[in-house]
Amino acid sequence: MTFFRWLPSRNRMDAVNPPRPRGGWSLRRRLLLMVMGTSISLWLVSLAIVVGVAWLATSEVFDDALEEGARLVLQLGVPGDAALGADRSPRLGRDEALKLRMYYQLVASDGRVLVRGEGTPVTAFLPHARHKEKTTVWVDGKLWRVYVRPGRAGVTAQVGQPMEERLELLEDMAESLIWPALGLLALLGLLSWLLIRRLLRPLEEAAERIGAKSPDDLTPVQAQNPPRELQSILNALNALLARLGSALDSERRFTADAAHELRTPLAALRMRVQLIERELKLPEPHLRQLRADLDRCTALVESLLALARLEPQAAPLSREAVDLGALLDSLNLEAAQARNMRVERSLAEPRVWASPPLLASALRNLLDNAVRYGREGGRVRVETLRLPQGGTRLAVRDDGAGVPAGQRARLGERFFRVLGTGQTGNGLGLSIVARIAQLHGASLHFEEGLDGGGLSVVMDFPADQV
Repeated sequence: MTFFRWLPSRNRMDAVNPPRPRGGWSLRRRLLLMVMGTSISLWLVSLAIVVGVAWLATSEVFDDALEEGARLVLQLGVPGDAALGADRSPRLGRDEALKLRMYYQLVASDGRVLVRGEGTPVTAFLPHARHKEKTTVWVDGKLWRVYVRPGRAGVTAQVGQPMEERLELLEDMAESLIWPALGLLALLGLLSWLLIRRLLRPLEEAAERIGAKSPDDLTPVQAQNPPRELQSILNALNALLARLGSALDSERRFTADAAHELRTPLAALRMRVQLIERELKLPEPHLRQLRADLDRCTALVESLLALARLEPQAAPLSREAVDLGALLDSLNLEAAQARNMRVERSLAEPRVWASPPLLASALRNLLDNAVRYGREGGRVRVETLRLPQGGTRLAVRDDGAGVPAGQRARLGERFFRVLGTGQTGNGLGLSIVARIAQLHGASLHFEEGLDGGGLSVVMDFPADQV
């Protein structure tokens, strides 16, 4: 396209094949991490709330049990013949076990333990307690939850429970819930990944459609049932493509119109120069230079017109098997005869799968360059051969002065000419050839010419497509 020809060569390639972004995370991964991070955070908060509520509820139940135990201990009382500090826990048989273990004490007013249950500390939980209370104390290096209930004669019933028993209940609850919770989190992650992938699929499809576009294709990008957010992006992109297409069309029309309109006055001016030459008989060198300048302007206009016609090529080319021998016979080789140059043929592959008018234009420009910059009385060879991968190589070689290797990479640029050749030109011939090669999907490169000198222009056409 005309727009891309003004870009430097590296930027032009980036416009056709934009580089993939480096670094950073994909939107899918960011969304997945965001959803999972938020879900896990909320799950931990909810777990803390559940544990807190469960702790309060179980604590109330256990405290009620302690209170009821203290009441029962007081109702049972202390037998008159009981030894002070004796262990009054019931003695069970070998095959029996306590269904409910109670850690209790009957404490006298002076802090002595009158009766205690099995496993209950010898030291009173609260030696000087006189009123009902629930509290947590350290006894014998262990944390106890204790309920105190006063009785007759200053005796208090103190029932305790190790806090570690309550914690074991929470640990058992956590062990029962941890694996189902982790399984649900894994299921949440899988479902989130699948849903995010499905929701982002329209974005990926739109990116694929945009990436599949060529510099010649400025048609609007369409997507099937895109979300509103993506549709706004596509609308903005399509509006940009429409403005760019309008600007490029204007430029093409200007180039074509200007080239077309310039041909007529240039032809008329050349006729007037010939009339002046015959009628006024001005000095021949001046008129010859003027005719050469007019011919150069005409050639430049013709080249610009050819490029303007090649630029809009967006649809697939109409190709066929072109007979190179017949095509070369149809070309005008008077310039080669005028310089006494031989045009040789070495057509190992007689046909090329290409567009006939475009291939004729490319060959015409290549032969014109070879004759113009070749050696007086030298030779030009047109050769073809079959490539190993199935394509066809077409080369036009001459034995002239050639082009330095450092400047060959610029030969396809527009208006670039090698200085010091002594020949006139506009630097657009090889640009036309490069554009034709691009339209055919062919590669263009330059080599040394015949006999170790000169220049070879090589076009590798892809395999035939029937």
